[in-house]
Amino acid sequence: MKLVFLHGLGQDAHSWQSVQDALSPLPSDSFAIFSSPSESYQEAKERLTECLQQESEPFILVGLSLGGVLALELSSQDLPHLKGLVLSGTQYKLKTNFLYRLQILLFRLLPKQVFEKQGANKQHMLQILTELKSLNLTDTAKTCPLPSLVICGSKDRANQASSKKLANLLPKGHYQEIADGGHLLNTQKPNELAQVIKEFLKNI
Repeated sequence: MKLVFLHGLGQDAHSWQSVQDALSPLPSDSFAIFSSPSESYQEAKERLTECLQQESEPFILVGLSLGGVLALELSSQDLPHLKGLVLSGTQYKLKTNFLYRLQILLFRLLPKQVFEKQGANKQHMLQILTELKSLNLTDTAKTCPLPSLVICGSKDRANQASSKKLANLLPKGHYQEIADGGHLLNTQKPNELAQVIKEFLKNI
């Protein structure tokens, strides 16, 4: 089974490298969600849908944060070889999320140099965050037919409640927590995350 990784906002395709190494020799790809600093979320989703429709073998989508949101959305597209989802630190309903709106406000106040030090583009990050603030994937989750693993770090307080609710919404969802893990499990706890994914694959 092939694994296709989707990174979080402010990360890039290389953010999954340690997880991919830990999962070797399983075949995997890590996709860059955005092709340019001006591409919208909707444009990225449409481009990646077309790309994944070309996959010729069964695959699992593994997404973290924004990548998890995208993976869940892609599960409702015509992707005949998609066989499961792994969603880490993923919100599914942002429309009434106060902390999310507070995050947008804080990002607006931070100088762009803070983002540049992390290799991120402030304007693009704000564009994507604003585009997603009315997101509600409740119905998508409820009707998703795929085996789904929802993961959250034990220290990722902002996403724990949402992750548990998402796992309950998914008809074939299962929730698992990674001890001492924060939000960016792909860089903070790559070996532990890889092990959880391996266990999930045994049941696919």
